[in-house]
Amino acid sequence: MNKKEIILEATLELIRDHGFHGCPMSMVAKNSNVAAGTIYHHFKNKDDLIMELYHYVVGKLVSVAEASDDTSLDFKARFMRFWHTMKQFYIKEASIQRFLEQFYNSPYFTDQMQVKDNIWYSWMRRFFESGIESGALRMGARPEILAIMVHGSIVSSVKVALHHNKKMNLDAINLGEIAEIVWDGIRKQP
Repeated sequence: MNKKEIILEATLELIRDHGFHGCPMSMVAKNSNVAAGTIYHHFKNKDDLIMELYHYVVGKLVSVAEASDDTSLDFKARFMRFWHTMKQFYIKEASIQRFLEQFYNSPYFTDQMQVKDNIWYSWMRRFFESGIESGALRMGARPEILAIMVHGSIVSSVKVALHHNKKMNLDAINLGEIAEIVWDGIRKQP
């Protein structure tokens, strides 16, 4: 991991624990074990750091999704693999899920950013387009809507797993069932 990645990873952890406002550049320097000057060599200011962190995180999401996708499988198998891989990734990397939640609810996520395409949404759109083209998904479904619905179900499952795991274990709830229910809702109907 290079110095820039070390700084980004340290910032991700700090934001998870303290939010955007609770992690000054001095704290980032301390937690990443780099001099403050090194941080300013890579980032103009905290706003620049947070924006770079967003692009870094989105790149990680795409990398994980691409690595788990096997186009030789039928689309249902690809879908299940995507759903479960992303759920496990968000649970393992809880700081990423927490960062994105804060980012999307912050002034950093401007109107301009909302309409600008990004690699994560482009990847999901292509993924669901391939499901539509293969005939596995219902006709007339828009890939953008499928991406929103499916990704939303993953994120919701992650939040429940992270924040209500005691209750889930007590009630023997298997969140993997959500993937099956979502699949039944988006697959081509007989």
